[in-house]
Parts: sequence; C-alpha cells; structure tokens
Amino acid sequence: MAAPLVIGVGARRRRAGPAALFALLAALGALLVLVMGVLGAVLGVQPPQAGYAPSPSPAARAQIPPAYLRLYVATGRRYGIDPWILAAIGSIETDHGRSRAPGVVSGVNAFGCCAGPMQFSLVGARSTWDAYGVDGNHDGRRSPYDPEDAIPAAARYLRASGAPGDYRRAIFAYNHADWYVNDVLALADRYRAAPPPTALPDASASAGDVLRNRRIALTPLQRADLREGRIDERLISALAAIARRHTVVVTALRSDHGYYTVNGTVSNHSGGRAMDIGAVDDEICRGGRTGACADLVRELAAIDGPLRATELIYCWDPDGPTDPRGFARADHCDHIHWGLDS
Repeated sequence: MAAPLVIGVGARRRRAGPAALFALLAALGALLVLVMGVLGAVLGVQPPQAGYAPSPSPAARAQIPPAYLRLYVATGRRYGIDPWILAAIGSIETDHGRSRAPGVVSGVNAFGCCAGPMQFSLVGARSTWDAYGVDGNHDGRRSPYDPEDAIPAAARYLRASGAPGDYRRAIFAYNHADWYVNDVLALADRYRAAPPPTALPDASASAGDVLRNRRIALTPLQRADLREGRIDERLISALAAIARRHTVVVTALRSDHGYYTVNGTVSNHSGGRAMDIGAVDDEICRGGRTGACADLVRELAAIDGPLRATELIYCWDPDGPTDPRGFARADHCDHIHWGLDS
C-alpha cells in the first residue's frame, strides 16, 4: 500500500531501536536445506501458525473489555492469528473502542482517513476497508465501527500482509512506523499468558549418539568437534535431551565460534561448553515469546541439576531478573545460547 492502513487516534511518534539481524542463519541456508529443509522457511514457507498462548494474562483481563476479549480470542482462532496481536492493535488504536476521539464510533479521525475501533482507512475508491471489511456478525452489513466486523477485518489484513509467518512485516503494513510495530509486539507480550515451563527430560548420551541423531542438524566442523572429543559431556547430554522433544539446527559449537565474547572475555564456546541453536522444529529463531524457539528456551530455563545452563541467553530473559543464569541480549535474538562455566 502507498499509505498506512491506519493512523491511531492516540498514536505518538518516537524512535525505535534497530531490528535484530539474522545474517548467521542466512549464511547457513545451503546447509539447512540439506539436513532439515529449514531453507524452505527462509525462502518463504510459513512457520506453524499455532504456538501462541490462547489464555489471557492478568493484564489482559484487567485492561480489555470482556466482549472485546472474546472477539480477539475467537477471531485469532478462526483466522490463525495471535489474538494478542489483535488486542494490542485494538488497544493502541482506540483503547478497545473506548476512546472518545473522532472516528471511533462515527465519522473519521483527525487525519480524515480512518474509522472504527481498529481504525481502518475509508479513503480512496477502494479503501482498505473496502478490501478487507468483514460482516463478522452476519447482520447483512459491514461496518468499520462494529468490533464484530472490524476485528476479523484486521485479522484478514494481517494475514494478507504476511502474518502469521512475519508479524513484524504485517504490523508495519498495518501502520507504517517502526515504533508502532515495537509497541504492538511489546503489548501483545503483556497480554499473552506464558505457558508454564516444563523441564526437558534427563538424558545421558555419547558424542556418537548425537552424531547419529537425525533430529540434530550439525555442520561438518561441528561433527569434527564431537568426533575428536572437544565437546563437554554435559553439553552432549543437554543436546540429546533437547532432541528427545525437538529437532534443532546448531549454528555454533566450538571451532565455528570466536575465542572471545563481544565483551572481550573468553567464551565458553572455546572450551566446548556452549552451543547456539538457530532453529527449532523447523522454526527459525527470531526472538519472539511464542513458538518452538520460545518453548525450548523456557524448557531449558526449567532444568535443575547438572544440565542447568550457567548461560542461557536469548532475546528476552527466560527465568526472570532474579536468576543471573538466564539473561537477555539484543544480539541473541536470532539464536538460543546455552553454555556452562568451567
């Protein structure tokens, strides 16, 4: 679209941080197509649509009117869209229809373009409402002011713009501003009740077990590290435990990682005590809080005992700020780092 679909009635502009880069996985594309078919995801195959938590968090129950909450959940289920993305858009645009600004219950907003609780554009011979409007309650008319019509229409537009495969792209199409995308994703995280973590099963394995396991994708250099005894036995057992529940692509082990961290300290990779995982169950890790990568992070955080990582790093902190073993780094949004101190 040449212009944004919506301009929220309460929108504010601010600078957003740069998006995380995924150069490492792109460089490994040729290998992934051979070992797991993950390259298909890179080239446009959509990741699984399931994986979001359908239960609302306490914040969602407190902030979203019950009728809207039911609509977001039902629409998400019907269209295969995360309902908390829909809820976050509805909140930012019009406070779930409660805003008294122009264009929410009648007319258009102050920009002269958009209307209704989800702020669809009515401008042009074929507006975005004309293209995606839905008679969601089957009353014989499509009204952008009716949440039963507008919320399903928003789901249709998100799907047409790349969701659920790429929510960032879809939300940017909805409103062309990076700050808006970041706000929607952050609010959706607050609305979404995280599933309770479950620890991975215990496993004791040899390097040969890992090398033979078809659920673990390894590069030739990583295989050489395993064959030549350069990898810590605890890491081998952790990787075998992961493979009991998931298929994974290992993007760094020992010889394919730098000796030092970005902070200048000696990396646990250099001692064969750390691994990076860039894809889980054919889903490329992108730092989200839902899906296979998020599930694995939570499972790793729930482990106690010798296989509990002393470094568990992802785009967000999987075990909360009180536990120093897990933490968030913006440069780890494209992979899960698991490591052990000596």
